[in-house]
Amino acid sequence: MATKPELRRILRARRASLADREGRSVAVQHALLAWEPCRLAERLLVYVGVGTEVDTAVLRREKVCAMPVVIDDVLRFRTGELQPGYRGILEPTGESTEPRTGDVLVVPVLGFDSEMSRIGQGKGHYDALIARLRAEGLAIPVVGLAFLVQQVDRLPVEPHDQRLDAIATEAGVWEY
Repeated sequence: MATKPELRRILRARRASLADREGRSVAVQHALLAWEPCRLAERLLVYVGVGTEVDTAVLRREKVCAMPVVIDDVLRFRTGELQPGYRGILEPTGESTEPRTGDVLVVPVLGFDSEMSRIGQGKGHYDALIARLRAEGLAIPVVGLAFLVQQVDRLPVEPHDQRLDAIATEAGVWEY
């Protein structure tokens, strides 16, 4: 099994070489919008896509959203207009808000497997957030957005890694 750094390199290359990434990205978002927990959600806690990640512009237009900001190396959420922030990633400038039951957490994915394990960029921000939400007992479904080319047979999983509840791809939404 490849190491996480090796997998990140391979998966970034797969995603970068994907044809019609924009059209596929729209398909991923429409699949998520049709998923019942998303349709019923009061609000999405959704990342702002960068580079070759699945874009989230359609989600942000269609649903009430709060977007993440990194404050003291911890993910927090805000509403409002977007401007460049941590590592040049667009961040909201509005009011702070806390995750609550009725939300759906939408996370970026670099790679995933059939067990709903995910690999991200390696900072652990989303794993820490998901662990905190689950420890607090908040009933917030966690769904990753990815292209089919990002699926692998099996990911190396460490104790701090958090599973997704679902993954949305251009082929639809799969639940764990």
